Amino acid sequence: MRKNINITEVAKEAGVSIATVSRVINNPEKVKPSTREKIEKIIEETGYRPNILARELAEKRTRLVGIIAHSIIGEGIPNSIYGISEQLEARNFNIMIACTNGDFESEKKNFHIFQSKRVEGILFFTRKFKQEHEELISRLPFPVIVLLQETEKEKIPYVAFDNFQFAKEATEKLIAFGHQHVAFIGGPKDSTNSQERLRGFLNALETKGLPIGEKQIYNGDYSIESGYEITKQLMMKNKEVTAIVAVNDGMAIGAINCLIANHIQVPGQVSVLGLDDTTLAKASRPALTGVHYSYKELGKKGAMMLLRQIEEQTYRFEKEIIPYEIKIRGSVAQVERKE
Repeated sequence: MRKNINITEVAKEAGVSIATVSRVINNPEKVKPSTREKIEKIIEETGYRPNILARELAEKRTRLVGIIAHSIIGEGIPNSIYGISEQLEARNFNIMIACTNGDFESEKKNFHIFQSKRVEGILFFTRKFKQEHEELISRLPFPVIVLLQETEKEKIPYVAFDNFQFAKEATEKLIAFGHQHVAFIGGPKDSTNSQERLRGFLNALETKGLPIGEKQIYNGDYSIESGYEITKQLMMKNKEVTAIVAVNDGMAIGAINCLIANHIQVPGQVSVLGLDDTTLAKASRPALTGVHYSYKELGKKGAMMLLRQIEEQTYRFEKEIIPYEIKIRGSVAQVERKE
C-alpha cells in the first residue's frame, strides 16, 4: 500500500481521466462496469482516500443527512433507520444520528449542530410535533421530513402511519368477534401516536354504541413490564373485560403474561390485540393478533422524499401514509354466548 497517493496518480495508473475516477467515487452507477472495477481495484490496492473537505468545497455540498430521533430502542425506529440507510447509501449520502429522548432542548441543539455540519437535509422522529418544532424547522435552509407524526396542518412534509384508522379498524374486528367490554392500554400521554390510537379505539366503541368508562383506559410506557402491571390493575377493577387492545406488542405481551399468570385463558376468557406486528408477535404464545405496517418502508419513503427535495431544491409540502394489514392470530377468539 502506497502512502499519500492522490487522484491524479490513480487516474494515470488506470489510464483514465481524473473526472472518471471522481465519478467512480461519487456516482459509480454512471461508469461502465469494467472501468469501474479496474479503478476500484487500484483504489483498494493503493489505499487511496479522497480529500473529503476538498471535494465538499469543490462541489459546494456535503452529501450529509442528519437523523434526529427521540429513541433508538426497540424495533421500530432502528428498522426505519435501516430503510433510510439503504436509500441514502445507494445515492452516496452519509448519515449522522442524534438521540434526544424526546427532549425539545436536545432536539433544538441537534438541529443547530447538524446545521453547523452543513447537512443537506434532516429526517426527524419525535413523539409529539409542537409549534416550537414548526418555528425551528421553518428557519432552516434545507428540507426536513418528519417521520411518524402528521404535520399537514403545519405544511411540513411527513411520512407516517394512519394510527387513528388502523386502531379503529382493529377494534371493530374485536367487536365483530362479539366483544362488548374492551379495554385499552396505551403509551405515555405525551405520545401523539398513542393518543391517535386511543382516539381510533374510542371512535370504534362509540360508533357501535358500546360503553366507555375510566376503568377501560390505562397508560403505560410501552414496556412488557408496564403491560403486565396495567393488566393486573384493570382485571381487578373491571372483571367484565373480554378483550384488551394494547398500543404496542410489548404491552400486549405483558398483558398476555399477566393473564396466564393469573389463570385467565387467552383467548378463551380474554382476547388480546397489539397495535403492532414486531418479532415479539411471532414469539408470543398464543400468536399475537396485530396490525402489520413496515417501519423499514417508512424510513425508505422518508429518505426518498428527502432526496427528491434535496435534488430538486424545492422545499415543498408532501405527505405519504404507509399501508397496514390486520393479522388475526391465536390471541383473539369469538366470544362464547352465554345461554
